Amino acid sequence: MLEEKNYLVLIVDLDDDLGRKAGISTPVLGREENIKAAIKLALADPGDSDINSIFGGVKLYDELKAKYKKNVEIATISGTKNVESEECALKIKEQIDFLVYLYNPNFIYLVSDGKEDEMIIKYLEGKDIFVWKIRIVVKQSETLESTYYLIQEFLKKTMEEYIPLILTFLGFSLLLYAIFADIGWRIVVGLLGLYILAEGAGLRELLKKKFKKEDEIKLGYVYPISLGVAVFILFIGSLYAYSQIHLTNKINTMVGEFLIYFVNPLTLSLLSLLIGRLIDKLLHSDEQLVSILKRYIFYFIGIFIIRELIINGAYYLLDKISFLTFFVDIVIYLSITIILSVILFVRKK
Repeated sequence: MLEEKNYLVLIVDLDDDLGRKAGISTPVLGREENIKAAIKLALADPGDSDINSIFGGVKLYDELKAKYKKNVEIATISGTKNVESEECALKIKEQIDFLVYLYNPNFIYLVSDGKEDEMIIKYLEGKDIFVWKIRIVVKQSETLESTYYLIQEFLKKTMEEYIPLILTFLGFSLLLYAIFADIGWRIVVGLLGLYILAEGAGLRELLKKKFKKEDEIKLGYVYPISLGVAVFILFIGSLYAYSQIHLTNKINTMVGEFLIYFVNPLTLSLLSLLIGRLIDKLLHSDEQLVSILKRYIFYFIGIFIIRELIINGAYYLLDKISFLTFFVDIVIYLSITIILSVILFVRKK
């Protein structure tokens, strides 16, 4: 005698519209109870797509019942509003385990209104149950439905992740332009270009994965290399600056000329150190990207403020500007640094 097969029509409301909108607890068992739940949800929100999922499940249940006469059941389960949370996964798991224990199905027809609900298929297949997935699409084609979910996910990710990053970058761009005029835009465009290239090529994630593998290079830190480069640049820059000064009895003139020629190698060496630290942070730190970029762009601006102060100091030593002008520049740049650090790093308790 052949073993009888058990069939279960399983309707999934992953974001718990039934509970949040209609006050219905799940699992909802049986044909009549599911129809009542769908009607109650329709009265609460006539446009909810889960209504169609439930009625589509009932229709499928009737068809299976007419074909197999018995051993066909129907149930609706729900998760939580945050469909990506552990709480949602545990709630779905508990309900599935209960239904498997209650009905012992050999075949499950999974009825849903979108791709998100199909996350539970792997869990069902792990229980040695054959699963059919049935998509209930309301008033539009499956392609349009899928496009809607892609747009929804993009907007959600943009609002949560990219908007703070965009605003932070825009703020720093305006500040760079205010401090360094036209050269500030060149710096901004260069940084933006590097970031887009790195993200487009997946360079940051690729390097992060490689350095985290145990069988790859275990050091995985760029800073020691950048430190060596910085020392080399300082050494060459010192020799070059010394070779360009004119020997004279005026010490202030010699120091001023030395600083003029030495300031660019100094800036380049500091940038080398900063970039090394930044790369290590991006590869090895779990800190949020926005937080890392805010701190290191602040350091970046600080380096160029130091450069401007050194140049102005050299001009003062060479008698090209007055002491008052030099003093005012110091006050302005220090004020910018203090205000910027307060805005970025002082948090309310």
